[in-house]
Amino acid sequence: MNDILFGNTNRPVIKKLAGRYFKSSKSRNVIAVIAIILTSILFTTIFTLGSGLLDTIQDQNIRKAGGDGHAALSYISDDIFDEIKDNELIDRISYTKCVSYRLHNAGLEKWRAEMWYMDDTALEFGRYEPTTGRTPEAENEIMVDTETLKALGVPAELGATVPLEYEIKGETYTTDFVLCGFWETDSLSNIGRLIVSKAFIDVNSDLLAYTYPVDNDYSGVVVAYIMFKGNGAIEPKLNQLLSEAGYTCDTMGGIRGDENYINAGVNPAYQGSSLLENPFMLVSGIVGVLLIMMTGYLIIYNIFQISVIQDIQSYGQLKTLGTTRRQIKKLISKQVIRLSCIGIPIGLLIGFFIGRSLVPFLMNGTAYTAAAGIKVSVNPLIFIGSAIFAWITVYISVRKPAKIAGTVSPVEAIRYTENDTSAFKGKKAITKKSTHGAQIYRMALANLGRNKKRTILVIVSMTLSLVLFNTVFTLSSGFDIDKYVSKFLNKDFIISSADYFQYRFDRSDAELSQTFIHAVQQEDAYADGGELSTVRVLEEFFSVESETIVNHNKDKAGNPHVSLYGADDFLLKSMEVIEGEIDWEALHSGKYVLYGLQSDDNGNIIQDQSVQVGDVLRFHHSTADGLNSTMDAAVDLTVMAKVRINNSVDTHRQTGGTNFYMPTDNFKPLCTDPHVVNFSFNVKPGQEMAMEDFLTSYTENIEPGMDYESKQTYVNSFHDLTSMIITIGGALSVIIGLIGITNFINSMLTSIITRKKEFAMLQSIGMTGKQLKSMLACEGLYYAIGTILASAFFGTLFSLIIVQGIANSIWFFTYRFVIWPMLVIYPFLLAVTIIIPSILYREIAKTSIIERLRTSA
Repeated sequence: MNDILFGNTNRPVIKKLAGRYFKSSKSRNVIAVIAIILTSILFTTIFTLGSGLLDTIQDQNIRKAGGDGHAALSYISDDIFDEIKDNELIDRISYTKCVSYRLHNAGLEKWRAEMWYMDDTALEFGRYEPTTGRTPEAENEIMVDTETLKALGVPAELGATVPLEYEIKGETYTTDFVLCGFWETDSLSNIGRLIVSKAFIDVNSDLLAYTYPVDNDYSGVVVAYIMFKGNGAIEPKLNQLLSEAGYTCDTMGGIRGDENYINAGVNPAYQGSSLLENPFMLVSGIVGVLLIMMTGYLIIYNIFQISVIQDIQSYGQLKTLGTTRRQIKKLISKQVIRLSCIGIPIGLLIGFFIGRSLVPFLMNGTAYTAAAGIKVSVNPLIFIGSAIFAWITVYISVRKPAKIAGTVSPVEAIRYTENDTSAFKGKKAITKKSTHGAQIYRMALANLGRNKKRTILVIVSMTLSLVLFNTVFTLSSGFDIDKYVSKFLNKDFIISSADYFQYRFDRSDAELSQTFIHAVQQEDAYADGGELSTVRVLEEFFSVESETIVNHNKDKAGNPHVSLYGADDFLLKSMEVIEGEIDWEALHSGKYVLYGLQSDDNGNIIQDQSVQVGDVLRFHHSTADGLNSTMDAAVDLTVMAKVRINNSVDTHRQTGGTNFYMPTDNFKPLCTDPHVVNFSFNVKPGQEMAMEDFLTSYTENIEPGMDYESKQTYVNSFHDLTSMIITIGGALSVIIGLIGITNFINSMLTSIITRKKEFAMLQSIGMTGKQLKSMLACEGLYYAIGTILASAFFGTLFSLIIVQGIANSIWFFTYRFVIWPMLVIYPFLLAVTIIIPSILYREIAKTSIIERLRTSA
């Protein structure tokens, strides 16, 4: 009979009933929809942040690398390019040829610009396609980016004359080109591009002969970016490509200088490991998703559990008419689907725009920049993934309440009131006798004990937001600005030529002028400083007789190249001694050197066992003549100590390498033409801005070819980082906090609604409205006290264990125990939990006691 009456043929009846239940519970539906919206917002915000971060990093990496493409072949000849270009592994390959990397026009002292020829693929990969005009065709036509035009003083107008003075193979040439096209300079680029035509290359083919292996001259070299077919790891494809053509590279064990060696590598934009290859990222992602699901579960489960309990008598009446367990579940499921169809789409839209607006803050805390443009595509996967996780959270949350509604017997359901949860738990009700009387605060505590699980869920949801909020401030307050800044610049200021700050010291003709140094020393703000000197490897270099020092660049005898620096005492005395001791008098004898060690981001010394304190090393000084260097002199020097160096100050900003240091006066006689790399110095306390103003004015008006850096640059970067942590963490804390407060409001509201008759009975036997509001306020107060105790305990535990563990993995973090953010929130929490129940009761109190006594629930 039941199967006939309520079987599959009665789906319209179930649908109609679901619709009526939905319409009859408007206030409860609003709270449920808000809960689903907040959960969807959390998921979508996280998904959008992740997608935006990955998209922007990839986009900016491509732009920083100078072009798209999986891999790059650098400094190759036309013959090598022709041998490789038709390989079956290649989908697309770009062709670029360097014309000149030394332009002598006024205005280019602080703006690095180079002349190249690029084919259409290279222009597309490099994003150098003209936004105005066209690509060059005639021999005298040229295409230039806007920043380079500005530096040259040439108007961005088609047909304008672009006079260039450029150097090829040591000879200087002047040509008046005609501007045929231009494009906006990429904000991430610190190099200008001047693109000539194929006709220019053909006419000057003899001048642009490939001589790089002989003289290290870039003019005439070819650089090719390759896009491989299909997906998968890039490095194996690159190695296979080179192997099939008979060449090797670093990753294949090739040695620079060999005839078959090619400078080749994977484009940095495609070197990021996948999520599965990075366990930390994978675990963090899983924990993040589970945290959001748990947060959503806490509120949605509670809402539907209360909803089912409130309607349990109606479900019992349906069961007496023959409705099956499965149909009750369907009835609830259809209501849930309606609520989800309303809440999830709204949450997806709001979450996407919140995530999109937060991406710039996230970028400013990384090596990337929001100013360079944020790339957040409307990726369908963001919405699909967020919707799926939101629905899973809702589905998991309503399973148990639906099961309760389906399993309770008709008789138990009809008898059920909130005072008797045993009706559907299969337990006998326990009657308690009290000797304390009907005290308000005891009645409030007893009311919370009726449904301990719901009470715990509300406390947990509010505790979660407070713990996260406290964690955000613990992290932001733990970032150590001194550690952060000293990593990049451990002196107040550093001055040098503009080329030095463009990382082209070795290829530059510019010198740090003594005039600039003397002008700095004459300033009242100046305290103390020192010079760093070395040679340019394209002119001369040092090598060491050693079998343990590893360097691909070697002299004719096979000795590895090293960097030998002359440093004033100001610099030498600022280097931390890691091993050995420094005898300053002996060091100035000219018979000793210090061995410079670098450290990783966490401040750990990168140990190098190739050189030991006390080793006597024979340094060879050679005049650079390509790979056929001529030995000029040799000197034996003893390693006195190992010292920690700062790459930004104590080198010419090279990466890696083997570095040795000796006093400037002892170093200069060993060289043919020593060059001052930089001059770093400190200022008197409180005089940073005065010196900053002086340096800015000097480098703009007196010597435009000079430049400087200050600690303030990195201080600003540090503040961007802490701002990012507070903004994103704060936003998530607010969302989770809203979920906690919504959960509390929902619990109080449904509790008041389901206890309308009970409250009326209490008032009918003498309890006043004021006493009733006091009881509800006490209930709210107990929620607040429970939250305060739980958040203080778990917040402290989380901070000491988890946050302190994170601190150990962040190199510029100094852990400080912080609890004041929660202490600030506690008064507001107490106020909210006391006031809200009173406000909610006012709505119920509008109905008379007699009318409430007549209600069935």
